[in-house]
Amino acid sequence: MLKKRFHSLLVVLCIATTLPILAQTKVGAALSQIRPSKYSGPLPAGEFRNQQVELPRDAERRIVRETRYKGTYPEVRDPVELNPNGPPEDGVAVISDYAGPVNPLPASWAAAVVIGTVLDGKAFVSDDRTYVYSDFHVRIDEVLKQDDPINLAAGGQLVASRGGGTIRFPSGRVRHYVNQGEGMPTVGSRYLLFLGRPNISEPEYEVIIGAIYEIKNGKVHPLDDISTQMDNTNEQDFVGKVRDAIKASSGGKP
Repeated sequence: MLKKRFHSLLVVLCIATTLPILAQTKVGAALSQIRPSKYSGPLPAGEFRNQQVELPRDAERRIVRETRYKGTYPEVRDPVELNPNGPPEDGVAVISDYAGPVNPLPASWAAAVVIGTVLDGKAFVSDDRTYVYSDFHVRIDEVLKQDDPINLAAGGQLVASRGGGTIRFPSGRVRHYVNQGEGMPTVGSRYLLFLGRPNISEPEYEVIIGAIYEIKNGKVHPLDDISTQMDNTNEQDFVGKVRDAIKASSGGKP
């Protein structure tokens, strides 16, 4: 089942379940409280009907990416259609179960490895209404593993996506779609990201699960709870380990 998400090991179970924890919470408060993981930032928000003006080429690329995740969630519908008297906001969680430990430094899996700063994030509903995801624009600060067809460079930008996000519906209802344990980057913060690029010749990537790390005050913190063994690692030591993993994955070439 590796065709849908960039894991370093087989996913054996993916369950969507309702989260009742937001039942009577005000919208503003809940948006600041929902965190899929220990070090996650807030869920990016977006509209049920995408209001973003895109070039036709950009829209086509987005639909190509979305087809990889068809059926992740039950049909995304305005909650008022199912429960007119329901709470102003609620949530749906996807829980992934793994066949074994996830590699926290998947250098051989990654199309690119970069250190970068997150500039913004926005949630989207897929064209077939069965997937919610968030796109992040990342300014590249340093390229640790080059993606040769793209030729990434410091000072440039790329788009990295993660499953989940907050969707506002026309009725005014709000629903949070959470991939449990998989954190969201915080706008303005700096991260080391292992990135997959599935079959798209554009600088648009998926963050490999278990392989995104916030760099803060000289320490490294895993955004995904599955990689807690790396928590509080010294920044220089961690980047050294990443470089070693990249070198080993390329047969010893620098």
